[in-house]
Amino acid sequence: MINVVVKYLFLLAISVVLMAVSGQTSAAWFEAQGQALIQQGNRAAAKERATEEAIRHALMFAGASVQSVQMLTNGLLSEDSLKIRASGEVQNLELIDEYWHDGYVTVKIRADIFPNVAQCHAAAFQKTLVTTWFPLENRQQAQDGQIHQLSEAAPRFLQQQFRSQAEYASLIRIEPYTVKWSEANVLSQAPSLARLSRAQYILAAVITDVSLHRPPSSALAFWKSDDATRQFAMNVFLVDGMNGAMLIQEQYRTEALWEFDRFTPVDVTGDVFWRSQYGQAITQLFTRVVEDVDQILTCQPATGRVLAVEGDQLQVSLGRAHGIQPGDELTLYKTNQVIDPQGMQFLQYQLYPTKVKVVNASVDNATVVAVNGGILANIQPNDFVAKGR
Repeated sequence: MINVVVKYLFLLAISVVLMAVSGQTSAAWFEAQGQALIQQGNRAAAKERATEEAIRHALMFAGASVQSVQMLTNGLLSEDSLKIRASGEVQNLELIDEYWHDGYVTVKIRADIFPNVAQCHAAAFQKTLVTTWFPLENRQQAQDGQIHQLSEAAPRFLQQQFRSQAEYASLIRIEPYTVKWSEANVLSQAPSLARLSRAQYILAAVITDVSLHRPPSSALAFWKSDDATRQFAMNVFLVDGMNGAMLIQEQYRTEALWEFDRFTPVDVTGDVFWRSQYGQAITQLFTRVVEDVDQILTCQPATGRVLAVEGDQLQVSLGRAHGIQPGDELTLYKTNQVIDPQGMQFLQYQLYPTKVKVVNASVDNATVVAVNGGILANIQPNDFVAKGR
């Protein structure tokens, strides 16, 4: 067991630069620090223990774990002897700084972590999403067939796809209004929607194309053409409701035979539409959306907010619907946007040194207390709480 100095009041800071790639596991730079006592004057052993503690903090917070930490450069470790039970990979590991105090050492490291999607610890927890009706960018294109209600029907059908196909994510709520998500200033307000609905992520979508092409009709059947084809395109944005980070920004497109004549309104809520070739094409497109969202959220931790501070207890917006059970331990943290001298933006996570344990969990919230009688100081509503890191 590593002897780590815990009698310090400052927050453990972990800085992350996310480099999300749609449809792929993201890599992230994590900066973390650990401390260890100097026992019997053995500074080298203390440094190694502090390093291991820092790596463990970074790995747990990233949702990854590693079978073997590779050899560290710059004399940090002389051999590949630091083993952590896990299934991901640390691509690069660097010693940034070390501070020697009276009786203990602080080590600060930076790690480039690639979590393993299939086996990461956070895969055990459900990720919740909220969306709105999908606005039709060109409403005049919906005139043929009068399919304007697709704006409302599409998210409901997508929700069914999540229920039947998604393993790690659930679309828990559809707000009954449209939002112009294609506007950057609107998209930046997405975390407000997450807070209101107590969801972790926002699935924002805009239907950009439902245009229809009809070849010239014959004189005998001028109202109809068996060769009519219709487009369906949708821009999808997956936004982290806790910090506003963009996880997916993708356009999905398909086309199919349009089997309906131009003068009859089509009921886009009924089976006839969804069983048509066009409806089936949209279904397949939605399957791709669900798969992409599910994949990218697999290793994301179950994350919520502090709802209320009540003496030595906290109410948090994670519950049984997220896979949270009494006895689970959670991490409390804050986030800040930091800009370095080169103008690069960093998302800085500030972890509270005391973890909390779930003592009671309902569907969408839980009551937590400090682990081992620790002190919950300076915790504020809207601070963050995470499981799976």
